[in-house]
Amino acid sequence: MKKTFYQKPNLLSLLFLVALLLISSQCGRPSPFLEETAHLDFSHPVFSEALSEVVTDDMSLEQKLERLFYFTRDTIEFIPDASLTASEALEKRKAICYTKAMVYVAFCRRLGVPAQLALIRFLAKGDSDSKPVYHGIAKIFFKGKWIYIDTVSNRQSWGLWKFEDADTFETPRFSLERDVIVNSKYISDVSLEDFETNDVPEPWLESLQEHKETGKW
Repeated sequence: MKKTFYQKPNLLSLLFLVALLLISSQCGRPSPFLEETAHLDFSHPVFSEALSEVVTDDMSLEQKLERLFYFTRDTIEFIPDASLTASEALEKRKAICYTKAMVYVAFCRRLGVPAQLALIRFLAKGDSDSKPVYHGIAKIFFKGKWIYIDTVSNRQSWGLWKFEDADTFETPRFSLERDVIVNSKYISDVSLEDFETNDVPEPWLESLQEHKETGKW
């Protein structure tokens, strides 16, 4: 009969295990939101190319997340164009709200920051139609909390939507301390919605596929 040997764990190992358990329970188990998926394909070479263009190795993680946010929001053109993968949108440098959020989420996961896709619903103040806007955004987990991040709303998008005050619209500033969404002086009746999946939500994929096939939303 073989002998088995049991080594009593030291105090440091026990503390590390307890810390992992606490993080898992308190953080909503973010690990699935680090995974690469069929549509959030951050290992594609285009992400390596963009990272070398936008960030440097000596930057802190916070600086990289900020630079990639402004790159995604302000240099990828916001137009009605559909892509089924984050890499396709990044290659085109053209995207709608869904695919801009997909690109940023993919960047975050590539950097080891848990991230997922979410939805914000709001009414634009002064909009004569008074129709709610359903808008795809990103959501990242940083330093123990989830932060919603709108990767679209700047003056270009506000003008494309034909909302009031487009010329003087105050674009949200990046932060890792609070949600990065449009100021309440421009929108009302705000609600945020999460999805169960760690991939792109099925309704988004269906809408993107329909646009690819018909050219219509």
